Amino acid sequence: MLTSPKSSSMRLGRSLKRQQGSMLIIAIFSIVVLAALGGYLMQITTSQSNTTAREVLGTRAWLAANSGSQWAMSQLFPLVQDKNSLPSPSCSAKKEITFNDVGLQGCTAVVECKVKRSSGGKTIYAVESIGQCGSGEFAVSRAQETWAREVE
Repeated sequence: MLTSPKSSSMRLGRSLKRQQGSMLIIAIFSIVVLAALGGYLMQITTSQSNTTAREVLGTRAWLAANSGSQWAMSQLFPLVQDKNSLPSPSCSAKKEITFNDVGLQGCTAVVECKVKRSSGGKTIYAVESIGQCGSGEFAVSRAQETWAREVE
């Protein structure tokens, strides 16, 4: 059976009329899916940057606590030139150290020294240092405890 060019163009016209709007639905669906994917990627990026900021502040807080412990040890056991005239170690009360150097700027360390016990005539010191960096939502603190025994 032969069809005339006129009847095939009519069928094509009817077929195109039935498909009108389907491209619009596909375009809207694609835009919605891409927008959701973009929102999800933005959330991941924000979460990663917050995690990185907290990790950096955590490391700085640990270093501030370590610096506080080292300061306390230098107070307990100062370096001297004459080993025959060693000063007696002293355990001071709480001390807050504020750092102004570039690496630890804005960080603090609270250092506390306690005499724990004497064993065999030797005094044992416990130094607790708590370093804190950041503020508000991004405040991070780390604690270190260091023990030392009196030297002969």
